[in-house]
Amino acid sequence: MEPLREIRNRLLNGWQLSKLHTFEVAARHQSFALAAEELSLSPSAVSHRINQLEEELGIQLFVRSHRKVELTHEGKRVYWALKSSLDTLNQEILDIKNQELSGTLTLYSRPSIAQCWLVPALGDFTRRYPSISLTVLTGNDNVNLQRAGIDLAIYFDDAPSAQLTHNFLMDEEILPVCSPEYAHRHDLTNTVINLRHCTLLHDRQA
Repeated sequence: MEPLREIRNRLLNGWQLSKLHTFEVAARHQSFALAAEELSLSPSAVSHRINQLEEELGIQLFVRSHRKVELTHEGKRVYWALKSSLDTLNQEILDIKNQELSGTLTLYSRPSIAQCWLVPALGDFTRRYPSISLTVLTGNDNVNLQRAGIDLAIYFDDAPSAQLTHNFLMDEEILPVCSPEYAHRHDLTNTVINLRHCTLLHDRQA
């Protein structure tokens, strides 16, 4: 059994951060050559860093062959632990940066989008951007965003204005719904052709 002092000496410290970065890239690519390309290093330099890290940790991270490298079982455990830590750190950094944003934001949306999609997401938005005062307006009119003082809008449009910056969010599906009794009475369970003989109700405020 190794002395406790030697085991402690093999635990991670700040000097090994660059080697851990090299390990993360090499493990992600499963290739020293691709890792070298991403890191702007030579493959031999990547291999040297990995060898040093393995020696310092006392853990074999990769199984090497002439054509490829593969993570050992222990290497996979280290990689996923490292990836989880990096993801957590990056999220914390993002949250800190988001908290620095402040001001007011006015958003315009169709009522149906606001009710079914936007409102459920507002809790996460206010958590990420606590210093932003958000105002949500709803309506079915094609308003002039600049004149109305609207910063952001969510709406349906196959040909958005070239004067606006726009991003596609999602497709929409419109489906007819009815009670089981109505569907049975009009024989709608097996065919949609009979919809031609049904009365369709439209919600103009949707």
